[in-house]
Amino acid sequence: MTAASVIIPTYNRAGFLPASIESVELAGTELEIIVVDDGSSDDTPDVCRRLTGIRYIRLPSNQGLAAARNAGILSSSAEFIAFVDDDDIRLPGSIDLQVQALRANPQAAFCYGRVLLADSKHRMPTGEIVPLRLPAGDIFWDLIEGLFLIPTSIVARRQALLECGLFDEQLRKTEDWDLWLRIAENWPVIPVTEPVAVYRKAAPDSEQLCSDSVSLLRQMLAVQRRALQSRRAATAPWKRHRARLRLVKVAYDALISQAEVALAEGDMTAVRIKSREARRLRPIRSRVDLHLWRLLRAA
Repeated sequence: MTAASVIIPTYNRAGFLPASIESVELAGTELEIIVVDDGSSDDTPDVCRRLTGIRYIRLPSNQGLAAARNAGILSSSAEFIAFVDDDDIRLPGSIDLQVQALRANPQAAFCYGRVLLADSKHRMPTGEIVPLRLPAGDIFWDLIEGLFLIPTSIVARRQALLECGLFDEQLRKTEDWDLWLRIAENWPVIPVTEPVAVYRKAAPDSEQLCSDSVSLLRQMLAVQRRALQSRRAATAPWKRHRARLRLVKVAYDALISQAEVALAEGDMTAVRIKSREARRLRPIRSRVDLHLWRLLRAA
């Protein structure tokens, strides 16, 4: 009997994919491994043909992570679904550990864990571990203030994913946060304390969706805005206000920090884009922010 279906969406990462699949094979027993090729133009099809023990699904064109993950879920057969990105690594025994936790907590919709951060080029751990805090049970308000869940760390009940409508295919960057919020609005969530995966950090040249910080932050704010309009959020106006302020501040501070780095590197285009986006986010704060005005003058 299949314990869990593991969905691995992939797009033009034939070089990373085999190691990710191998790590999944060591992460659990009785797994169904489903690789969803999101219209790759490299040699991903040839690589997958040479691999054994996987189901290979190829989408006719590049449709995005949400569509690829949804195709995998709909093709799966197990009660539990694990997600692994094609450039990440699952740690040995980690999926079995999370399946056991979900079986011991039948009310929980999904189980998550910590991940080891790794550099974007070699996937070597940097020594950083996230998240440091592991909220459990009703995590809706923790989650609405900012994304701290990594998809590769999650094992979910298939039924909960289906009941929440799967990933929103109109979103191209924060579709995972959007789904976790919809699930957390209605179901409890449990963590495991052990690290369960190695996550490749984004870099400007890493060809990862999250490397485009301005677009990512804009979509995060849009996803949060939608969640703040939910029935659950409407019951606590002060929490809604606090959540919005905190995420806007995080986005603003991130943009200022990134603009400072860009200035040091002589990338004036990035300085201009990020500093102007920061001013747009917090127009009142920006009037007295000397760091921002220095960046704007430099750009």
